[in-house]
Amino acid sequence: METELAIKLQSSRILYLTQVEIPITTVDFYFPTMPRPTLAFVDGPPHLRTTQMAKDEELRTLLRKRGYKVMELIYRNYSDKKRDELYQEMVKQLGRE
Repeated sequence: METELAIKLQSSRILYLTQVEIPITTVDFYFPTMPRPTLAFVDGPPHLRTTQMAKDEELRTLLRKRGYKVMELIYRNYSDKKRDELYQEMVKQLGRE
């Protein structure tokens, strides 16, 4: 899913980096927005387990406290329709509609 989203972002000329390490985690997409970067996590089936969801929430709460804008994009199964929905959500949250 991340690869497909990256292709769509690139074709829209939206500046991003992938798999960026920040002090406490690695993010799927890093957008150099102002005043603070926006971090996007694309969560598929491994992240939908109760234990992992709790860990993810704890981590993302900490990131928000540090001033980052955090996007959480969830999917259960890959489909072109779902990919396009996630892409539209990214564009919306980045204010690029």
